[in-house]
Amino acid sequence: MGGAALATLPGVILDRANLARTLGAEVPDGVDSVSGVAHDSRAVEPGFAFVAVPGFKRDGTAFVAEALGRGASLVVAERPVPGAPTAVVPDARSALAALAREVFGDPSSEMEVYGVTGTNGKTTTSYVLHSVLSGACGEETCGLMSTAETIVAGGRRPAVRTTPEAPEVQGTLAEMVRAGVRRVVMEVSSHGVALKRVAGTRFAGALFTNLSRDHLDLHGSMEEYFAAKRELFLWTEGPKLANAEDAWGRRLASEVEGVRTFGGTADADYRVEGVEAAGGRMGRTRFSLRHPGGVLGLESSLLGPYNVLNVAGAAGLALATGVDPEAVARAVGGMAQVPGRFERVEAAKEGGFEVIVDYAHTDVGLEAVLRVARGVAGGRVICVYGAAGDRDGAKRPEMGRVASRFADRGIVTTDDAYTEDPGKIAGEVAAGADPSRTEVELDRRAAIRRALLAARPGDVVVVAGKGHETVQHLPGGDVPFHDATVVGELLGEMLPNGR
Repeated sequence: MGGAALATLPGVILDRANLARTLGAEVPDGVDSVSGVAHDSRAVEPGFAFVAVPGFKRDGTAFVAEALGRGASLVVAERPVPGAPTAVVPDARSALAALAREVFGDPSSEMEVYGVTGTNGKTTTSYVLHSVLSGACGEETCGLMSTAETIVAGGRRPAVRTTPEAPEVQGTLAEMVRAGVRRVVMEVSSHGVALKRVAGTRFAGALFTNLSRDHLDLHGSMEEYFAAKRELFLWTEGPKLANAEDAWGRRLASEVEGVRTFGGTADADYRVEGVEAAGGRMGRTRFSLRHPGGVLGLESSLLGPYNVLNVAGAAGLALATGVDPEAVARAVGGMAQVPGRFERVEAAKEGGFEVIVDYAHTDVGLEAVLRVARGVAGGRVICVYGAAGDRDGAKRPEMGRVASRFADRGIVTTDDAYTEDPGKIAGEVAAGADPSRTEVELDRRAAIRRALLAARPGDVVVVAGKGHETVQHLPGGDVPFHDATVVGELLGEMLPNGR
């Protein structure tokens, strides 16, 4: 069955009694213990429990034979599987989460896990909070699980998805415990909550950035989308912060006890004041954060109003957990760029313009990035963008409208089309755009090249949609593609020849 391979660490062997307790179900005769758990039949090892999760396209029971062939000692499913030693449970995903937590020794009970959720800003906020905790407590004691990468005590590796399946979540946390990590910042997606990927994880703090239309192909409505985000705050035992400038954030604070707020509103518990630019057009941002313990001055290399909120939220949560204010300010001031989040490509400066790579893949996210680009551009804003396939299609024309409103020139291209026709997706995006300022180029590399050739001194080119990602998912299969790398390669070809 598809999915990332299980993190292979020595686990806790669960005997028959503990298996029954964990599953809340009868364990079939002949099964004395399990030594691991997997939802992916390819990751099964001898002695593992294989959890047959009902998938969106194929049911996990279709892979039982392969799992048994690889040595699975137990199958966990929502119905009996003929010929297989099956424990029948009401919810396979809940069982997967419970087993994963137990076989990895309940790792979150030995550390402080801080969850960051919302539609936009999760990754940047997570990086800021990780930087603050690393600066205050030592990088070797801190970990990060983000959309962009996983950091374990300073060691880095690419992430597979924002919130991986339960065995990967618990396996990574266990790996961090063994490495001496005691504080973890985790991006928590709505998929991660709704699909039980983080169920059973103990959260010592949580932060909500904002909510806008996304993932409705899974949730069906904004109410259900919000409910998934809200669940994290019902689980959290420590400080909880929500964005006071977002209507859903204010609602969260009103519905869940103990949630405090951050932002520029007069009643925010962590209030942003005196925002100003520092250090020139593409310089830094300076502001004050009024908090229950006083007023903290902050300066960051992250630009734009949305990044002020990202920094304020992370700083506020760090302060709420007891981090020294001076350590917070020092860490925020020394932060490097966040991969694929308003990431500047340095090579563009030789041409006198700026190139920004950003993960913005919703109309709200794209608008936020283009507003900042407009504010720092000395000339025009040129935007290369698209929309993902096999996802909520209603936002496609909205992205076209946003690009036409905030960019002088828009080039619609292919994002991750998955199984959909890239031309169809691009047509739906372009349908919302101003035809006089919009063109379509389905080849993403060619679209980026077109934008770079058009750029003049003072312009800002925004390449949006994929950010840090290194693979493009297309109907014909996956291909390597990293926007910042491609931009660098194209500039290397163009700039020495006078463009």
